[in-house]
Amino acid sequence: MKVCFVTDSYPPNVGGAEIVIQNIVEGIAKHGFGTIVITTKPYNTSFLRFDDKSKVIRIYTPKFLRRFWFLVLSLPYTFYYARDADLIHGTSYGGIIQTYIAGKLLGKPTVLTVHEFMGKNWFKFTNNPLVALFYQLAEKIFAKLSFSKFVAVSNFTKNKLIEAGVPYDKIIQIYNGESYTGIKINKSIIEIRTELGLGSNDFVFAAYGRTGITKGFEYLVEAIPSVLEEIQNSKFLLILTKDDGRIWKKINKNLKKIDKNRIVIFSSLEKETLFNLLNVSDVIIIPSLSEGFGFTTLESGMLKKDIIASNVGAIPEVISGNYILFEPYSSEAIKSACIRAFQKEFKYKGPMTFSWADSIKSYLKLYKEIIN
Repeated sequence: MKVCFVTDSYPPNVGGAEIVIQNIVEGIAKHGFGTIVITTKPYNTSFLRFDDKSKVIRIYTPKFLRRFWFLVLSLPYTFYYARDADLIHGTSYGGIIQTYIAGKLLGKPTVLTVHEFMGKNWFKFTNNPLVALFYQLAEKIFAKLSFSKFVAVSNFTKNKLIEAGVPYDKIIQIYNGESYTGIKINKSIIEIRTELGLGSNDFVFAAYGRTGITKGFEYLVEAIPSVLEEIQNSKFLLILTKDDGRIWKKINKNLKKIDKNRIVIFSSLEKETLFNLLNVSDVIIIPSLSEGFGFTTLESGMLKKDIIASNVGAIPEVISGNYILFEPYSSEAIKSACIRAFQKEFKYKGPMTFSWADSIKSYLKLYKEIIN
């Protein structure tokens, strides 16, 4: 059997959506499925890349309106390569339209993995109500498309799909797996703290991720000065990757107001380096405004770190260990949660199991049911 995947981002690009699709592609290939991936072309990658059982078609797209250009430019490739596939598997948002059109015209079954549906929250994520309305209406249109099956990556996302109008019997919920396996913590906490200029008695808050419109880092950075004032031995470790330009500019403006001796800042890092740095923290902060699944929440739990996180999306589903939830969109709520964390006022939730082996079994079962 052969599956044609359509996704607007794929490794070496970094992110939760990329982790998901890569693990599905590689997971089903191990079970004898042929795979082909149609995606965007990052710089310094070849047009075609051949693996043992897969081919990756990377299409150059302009940075401006990247998803629109991927939709337009990837359509002929989707038609061409999906002809020999038994099933077409798209992802939200960049692979929705191509998967649907190619599936209908070629008479192929289709699966859509939905990482997140925002619904009315679009009006909170942009200052332009027309843009928010466009995205909300687009989601409602997507929900009406007759895919063979929608895959929701969490119960939260499943409920959002139902809310958007997807028939209940068209949805299956399959959790993502872990992203932390095989990574070694190869330095001691004391050693890394010394390298970073952090003392053994410093209480270290850490946060990491892309500065996207749903990640809430602007509220965290706004809260940092008041936390440093309240907790005298506190310091912050931030590992941030530029995403939304407007938010990045706001974050950098507020970072200049913070005592440089009490904050350590990194840009994007390799996973192993990232987790070694995070391991020195006392608490990891997740200030998200929405999460369809929440890999940072999952990873923080797997590192066995105390967590303070916003009470949104799938975070309450995925969170484990010692945790505090706070209301989103509020630097004051983040400050309060940091103080409570310093005072050890946590709730506790037992370890959660998220296995790619289990996820792949669910996808294989779904594929076979649809194809047969």
